[in-house]
Amino acid sequence: MKRFILPTLTLLAGVSIGYAVLPLGEPNEQSQPTAAGEQEILYWVAPMDSSYRRDKPGKSPMGMDLVPVYAGNEKAEPGTVSISPNIVQSLGVTTARAELQDIAQPITATGVVEVAEDNIIHVHPRVSGWIETLSITTDGQTVKKGDTLYTLYSPELVNAQEEYLLARSRNHKALVDAARDRLKALQFPPSAIATLDKSGKVQQQIAFPVPQDGYVTNLNIRPGFYVTPGTTMLAIASQNSVWITAEIPQRYAGSISTNQQVRVTLPAYPEQHFDTQVDFIYPELNAITRALKVRLQLDNTARDLKPNMYASVTFNTPEDTVLAIPRSALIRTAANTRVVLALGNGEFRSTAVAVGRITNEYAEITAGLSQGDEVVLNGAFLIDSESAIDADLSRITGPEEAVSPTDTQWVTLNIEAIDHENNTVTASHGPVEAWDWPGMTMDFDLTSGIDHSLLEPGISVAAELNRDTDGMVEILNLKADSIVSDVPNATVDGVINRIDETSRIMNISRGPIEKWGRGPATMDFTVAEGISLTAFNSEQTVRFTFEIHNGEFVITAIQPAMAMSHDMDHSDH
Repeated sequence: MKRFILPTLTLLAGVSIGYAVLPLGEPNEQSQPTAAGEQEILYWVAPMDSSYRRDKPGKSPMGMDLVPVYAGNEKAEPGTVSISPNIVQSLGVTTARAELQDIAQPITATGVVEVAEDNIIHVHPRVSGWIETLSITTDGQTVKKGDTLYTLYSPELVNAQEEYLLARSRNHKALVDAARDRLKALQFPPSAIATLDKSGKVQQQIAFPVPQDGYVTNLNIRPGFYVTPGTTMLAIASQNSVWITAEIPQRYAGSISTNQQVRVTLPAYPEQHFDTQVDFIYPELNAITRALKVRLQLDNTARDLKPNMYASVTFNTPEDTVLAIPRSALIRTAANTRVVLALGNGEFRSTAVAVGRITNEYAEITAGLSQGDEVVLNGAFLIDSESAIDADLSRITGPEEAVSPTDTQWVTLNIEAIDHENNTVTASHGPVEAWDWPGMTMDFDLTSGIDHSLLEPGISVAAELNRDTDGMVEILNLKADSIVSDVPNATVDGVINRIDETSRIMNISRGPIEKWGRGPATMDFTVAEGISLTAFNSEQTVRFTFEIHNGEFVITAIQPAMAMSHDMDHSDH
């Protein structure tokens, strides 16, 4: 008896397990509801392609089980796709809600260390005379307050001393005070007045002391020079503090204010950072770069910060409470920026959004979502590919109108990234009223006539956009003369001194850069990848364009002198 029971139980268990592992979304023709009160199945569709319909169960072209569409659900909003729970699970779909977040987007700019102009003392004589001795010999020499700077012979000072001694000999207080005041007005040193009181003798050569600790700049005199009250003899700059000036792209001008917290790092001291505040905001933009100039002040008692050093300046912007989603939920295309909404019950829909500030973790949503909306993180691209891309643009723009195949607009784009392999760029732009678009960040296709060399991250450029009937947008033309770069760059002539092919470093003696007010200099430049070094050699004259990235000078274009036009206008460089 037992030998019959065991095989029977085994058979029943196998049937039960086989039934349990059947996909939940795989009913057969006999499973279609026929009892009264149950929903009627109208047709079957592919879970990843709602346009693939069949009148009975089966497999989609992707090998997935078809899912049923019930009566009453067939008029789902355009762009909505339904996916069975087991497929959602196999895709690893995860979601997050649109919630209010405190977001701050730091602003980073390149700065230059400068001498604090309010700590510079210009030395002028108050009388005419001859420089007898000079304790310094060159610019940059350090001096200490109180030490003798120079000695001067001046007939005017000799006469003023004689008048003072004569007034003292007559013991006339009013005359003595007047004569003493005249000596002080002529910058007669207090120590020299004390010596005059003690000795009662006229001093032919007067020693003038150093007015402050610092170093000498603009040295214009030598021993034996004749000077007058109009002579600028030299200047002494204090090193106790320095200025750092930085240029901010004009789109961030409204985010900068005085006393705003700033963090400064320098390539010379990569392990250190300096915290300070915005000291002054200049009232005008740079006429060439259209950037806002901002000044910071840093303590420099350690004398580590040297004028003309480059610095990276990060401005801490205030946090705002805004509607935000995880950055990974964004899908950027040439047409728009989208997210996939999770509607519940296995339904999803792609919808366009307008994006504001973006941090490493979150993206601000200025239009297109409401608080509490659930968006897809993992699996969004797969679902979006089967959703009607433009189905719910009305959440931002209202019902769409017919679009002409040649619907073009000129728009200023801020280039963020370039994909040369796929021939696309990622860029942000302001509102486009003709298309009823808000400002947003999106991807654009580049037509074959676009010169890729004009494009680089950080520039803004006027571009002609074309939108086709499918809502896809491509860049038709660029205005080269409209390019404004956030990255400091210059084009200059120079002579190559040496080339290190291993580290891709060129040492070049370059000419002056007029737009920055920089004189000629010899320095090292890093050559960007993609530029061949074989065409260049030492002692060769070249023209090159370089950019400044985090204090590093990077050559982005270079050509030999023989390829250059000798009558080229250098005025812009």
